[in-house]
Amino acid sequence: MADNSKLQVDNQRRYSATDSVTSLSVPAPPPRFRKSVYLAAAVAAFGGLLCGYDTGCVSGILAMPIFQERFFTEDNLVYLQGLLLAFYLMTAALGAFFSGFICDRFGRKYSIIGATVVFCIGVLFQTIGYNFGMLCAGRLITGFGSGLMTNGIPLYHSEISPAEIRGRLISLFTLMSSTGQVIGYFVTFGATYVDSDWSWRTPWLVQLVCGALFGFFMIFLCFSPRWLIDHGRKEEALAVLAHLNELPASDPYVQREFKTIVEELEFEQSLGTRTYKELFVGGNLRRTMLAFFVSISTAFTGSVAIWYYAPQILLNAGLTDVSSSIAASGGSGLLSMLASFISMQFWIDRYGRKPVFQGGAVTMAISMFIVGAMFACFTQVDMDSGAVVVTDPNARNTIIAFIYIFTAAFAATYGLASYVYPAEIFNMRCRAKGLALTYGLNWGFSILISYCVPLFMATTVSGVFFFFGACCVVCVIGNLFLVETKNVPLEAIEELFANKAAPVLA
Repeated sequence: MADNSKLQVDNQRRYSATDSVTSLSVPAPPPRFRKSVYLAAAVAAFGGLLCGYDTGCVSGILAMPIFQERFFTEDNLVYLQGLLLAFYLMTAALGAFFSGFICDRFGRKYSIIGATVVFCIGVLFQTIGYNFGMLCAGRLITGFGSGLMTNGIPLYHSEISPAEIRGRLISLFTLMSSTGQVIGYFVTFGATYVDSDWSWRTPWLVQLVCGALFGFFMIFLCFSPRWLIDHGRKEEALAVLAHLNELPASDPYVQREFKTIVEELEFEQSLGTRTYKELFVGGNLRRTMLAFFVSISTAFTGSVAIWYYAPQILLNAGLTDVSSSIAASGGSGLLSMLASFISMQFWIDRYGRKPVFQGGAVTMAISMFIVGAMFACFTQVDMDSGAVVVTDPNARNTIIAFIYIFTAAFAATYGLASYVYPAEIFNMRCRAKGLALTYGLNWGFSILISYCVPLFMATTVSGVFFFFGACCVVCVIGNLFLVETKNVPLEAIEELFANKAAPVLA
C-alpha cells in the first residue's frame, strides 16, 4: 500500500477466485458426510445452547413470586424487570460490536473460548446474587460474553463449512439456541417447586456448569482455515482443510480449495489496511445494508417479546399460575426446536434464503394479527387484582396456538436465516467487522424492544401484537431486495455483489 490514507483499486480488474483454477481438472469430491466438519460445527454450536438457555430460564425466573419478592416491589416490578433484561442486551450489543476486532486479532476459536470465560463469570455472579446490584453486575458481564459468542460462532461456522451445507451448519447455532431455550424453560419449571432461593439459583448453576464444559471442549477444535491463511499460517490451514475434508493434504480437491482461498485472500490483502469504512463504499455498501436490514427486521418481528415475556403473556391469556405458564412456554420452545431442525435439514439449503425469510415473515404477521385480535376482543379486567386476562376458553386456546405457530415460524425461518445470511455475504476482508456491526445492531434494537414491551403491555396488550404484525408486513416487502446465496462458495459470493466499476477507498 503506497499511501495508507488512500487506496486506489484498479477499476479494470474483475477478480474471481475461481478464474485461476478453471483450467485445473475437477478432482473427485470428498466424502458426502464429513464427520469432522459436523463434529467441529456441533461443538461450536453448543455456545448457542448457552445463549438460548439464558433466554429460557430468565423469562421463567422473572415470573417466579419468590424471586420477585426478594428483588422487586409492586411499584418497581415492571421497571426493574425491564432493566435486568436491558442490561444483558446492552452489554451483548457492546460485545458484538467489539467482536470484529477480537475475532480478527485473536482468531475465531480463541474469541469463542474467551467469550465463554466472560459468560461464566457473569453467570457465577447471578448465581450468588445476594442483592440486586450483584444480579445486575452478573447480567452485564454475561451479556458481553453472549454478544461475543453470537458473532464468533456463526463466523467460525461459515469459514469451516462447504458451500453445499453451509446454511445447515451455521443453522446449528440456532438449533442449539432453541434447544437451550427448551432446557431453560423446563429446568426453571422444575425449580419453581423449590420453596427457597435455590428455585432461581439452580437454573443459573446448571448454566454455569454447561458453560465450563463448553469452554473446555472448544480447546480441542481446529482453527478457521481462512483465518490461518489470512495470518500467514498456510501450512496449518492446509492441514485443517485436509482434516475437515477427511482427505490427504496432497489430494487435488484439498489443493484446489486451498489455492482458491489463498488467491482470494492475497488479493484482499493487496488492498491495504482494513477499516470499517470499507463496509460503506462500493459493492460492500449493498451487502452491509442488506445485513443491517436482516438484523433490524429480526428484532422487530416480535420474537424478543415472546422469548422474554412468554410466561407473562400466557398469564394474561388466562393460564392460572406461573408454573403452568412456564410449562406452556417450554412447549412452545420444544416446537421451535423441532421447527429449527426441520428447516435446517430440509429447507435452508434446498430452497434458499429468500423463500425462508418470506415464508417466515408472512406466517408471523398472520399470527401476530390474530393474537392481537383475540386480546382486543376478549380481554377482561380482574376487579380483585387489576390484572388483564382472557377468560373465554376458545380465545385463550387460539392465543396459545398462534403463539406456538409464531415461535415455530420464527425458529424455522428468521431464527436460522438471520445468522446464515449475514455470515456468508461479506468477504473475508470485511466479514468479522461486518458481522460485529450487524449483530450489534440486532442486540441494540433488542434492548429497545425488551425495555419497552412491559411498559407497552401495561397500557395495551393487543397493541403490542398489532405493532409487531405490521413490522412483519414491512419485512415481507424488504425481503424482495435480498440476493440469494444458496450453494455459492464464500470466495464466489464476491461476484454476486461485484460493481461494474470498482470503488476508490479514501
